[in-house]
Amino acid sequence: MRKFFFKILFLFLILPNYSFACGLLQVPIGTQVAAASATFDFLDLHNSEAYGKESSAKYIYDALEYCEGSSLENTDLEVIVYDSKIAGINLISAEYDIKKEIYDFVKVNISDPGEEFNDENYIGYKNLSIGSLIVFYSRSKTKRGIVEMLEISNTEMMDFVVGEEVLEVRG
Repeated sequence: MRKFFFKILFLFLILPNYSFACGLLQVPIGTQVAAASATFDFLDLHNSEAYGKESSAKYIYDALEYCEGSSLENTDLEVIVYDSKIAGINLISAEYDIKKEIYDFVKVNISDPGEEFNDENYIGYKNLSIGSLIVFYSRSKTKRGIVEMLEISNTEMMDFVVGEEVLEVRG
């Protein structure tokens, strides 16, 4: 009985330290800004009247702040808001000497993008979409090196996450 008690105590005290909560994956696309601000505190300052139905607002912050315990130390989080709803969530790593940070995150938290992405120099994309949720993992090459990206949106909001009507908001 005593051993059983210590095993239970071990599970409650030790195991929670090995898990982490990644809040950025817990906010569904289409969520109202008021509800999403519980996870993304910077959205408290969002002014929907400033953007109206003509533009989207793209907020850029450090991903690690919203995914504690992950390895997203060199990754930017982009949260795109249209019509007071979350239209898209992106992770971008442009640290050219760190090539698999988002890949490792995607493999553990979403789905394995495929064996070809184990090669750090592989360029391409993988569609990891499920139903109306659109999820793309990609690597592209620039003059300075490889950029890694995870893009999440849905069929309803996809038109509002790219283009000249997406205005960058810096905190």
